[in-house]
Amino acid sequence: MPKPANKKEIYLGMALIGTTGILIGLVMDSPLLMAIAGFLGMVVGGFVGWIGGRRFMVIICLGVLIGAYLGYRTGDRDILIIAAGTGGAIAGFMGAQIESFFNRN
Repeated sequence: MPKPANKKEIYLGMALIGTTGILIGLVMDSPLLMAIAGFLGMVVGGFVGWIGGRRFMVIICLGVLIGAYLGYRTGDRDILIIAAGTGGAIAGFMGAQIESFFNRN
């Protein structure tokens, strides 16, 4: 079991992933979805922060932002959502590889 992180990392994870959930609800124009996705994002972000995945979260957020920007440039909301998700997924795969280099002993 991983060593619990300090509270700063847990709060950072909650803020990053919770904000992502709120933005998903904002793009979908649903206040209820904003609340639900924001809460679930905070729970997942707190867990990821607890296990110490700060670099991993930042890499994924950068991928989501780049994907969302490229999707926004098309002018279609559906493409924006797909591009943001794809950017996050690709960044997640890259982040896993980057993390494997940092965790070598």
